[in-house]
Amino acid sequence: MTSWTVRGVSSADARFVLFPSMGEYRAYDDHVYDAFDAADDRHRAYRDAIRAAAHGQVVVDIGTGRDALWALAAARAGARHVYAIEADPPTAERAGEAVASAGLSDRVTVLPGHSTEQTLPVRAEVCVSEIVGNIATAEGAIPILADAGARLCAPGCLWIPFRMQTWAAAVDLSTTRLALAAESLPYLRAIFETAGGPFDPRLCLAGPVDEVLISSCAPVESVTFETGSPPVSERDEVSLRIALGATMTGIVLWARVAVSRRGGREVDCLAGDTRAWAPVYVPLPDPRPVAKGDHVTIALARTTSDDGIHPDYDLMLDGGPAWHGPHHGGPFRATPFYRQLFHSSGEA
Repeated sequence: MTSWTVRGVSSADARFVLFPSMGEYRAYDDHVYDAFDAADDRHRAYRDAIRAAAHGQVVVDIGTGRDALWALAAARAGARHVYAIEADPPTAERAGEAVASAGLSDRVTVLPGHSTEQTLPVRAEVCVSEIVGNIATAEGAIPILADAGARLCAPGCLWIPFRMQTWAAAVDLSTTRLALAAESLPYLRAIFETAGGPFDPRLCLAGPVDEVLISSCAPVESVTFETGSPPVSERDEVSLRIALGATMTGIVLWARVAVSRRGGREVDCLAGDTRAWAPVYVPLPDPRPVAKGDHVTIALARTTSDDGIHPDYDLMLDGGPAWHGPHHGGPFRATPFYRQLFHSSGEA
């Protein structure tokens, strides 16, 4: 196996730091779950949508997590019964403990295992899920929720969220020497262990990202969950207008989530206040100068990886390939950016 070291820095000592995109993998710990409990934009949007939809309904919560957060919210909002599904067995056990501690075991049933392996005694009238990635579809929401819609949900099921999108903009980080946050290295190792070895992972960017945007913003994928229908996915080639002369070093991709169709909040992980999602930095193999008024065309292609759930991504820039972001098993140190970030120490 290839051994490696990485350029790292404490996040307290750098204006911008990188950390691995984790939602696609079983790399969560209590620190991550504690962040999910924060009363931020995402938390308020889900809470309000569930309060408006759950009363008197059968609810299925897919990916309930350590604290069964939205399952308990649905039960407290008056749901007739909630089925809380969690794929990771130890996390499902802790979710059951959270339900028991809340005194709601008679109204919330925790089901360990993947939702695709579950059956329910009655079809759900509300489907809640938070399988939204930093790139919106990265956690496999399309196949997972298509299966849920076909087998677990009633024809008129109400979906929370109603829509998830991935937006894009060009950035200039030419004056920044990026490094991985030292605090994130245990998560990176867990991802590589899950994947069977190192590869060039998707990396999130922490810092004042809005200050390094150099173009307009546009959605490159949009997935809508309509009542009684499977997910509707749209992907577009978009033109970004450069706002100032700069060096385009990469593209940032980030999630925007419309939790409710009924006029609720749209959670924007770039502009809003949420700790659940972060923008993904896509480094270009060849940074290039751009002038104010220039246009660059990008498209995000998505294919399902060999696990049948999680996507691989390819970003096209002006019609040519610019980035390959596999879920697992891709090349390691394939571009100058990743070779500067990771240092190979040969074969072990």
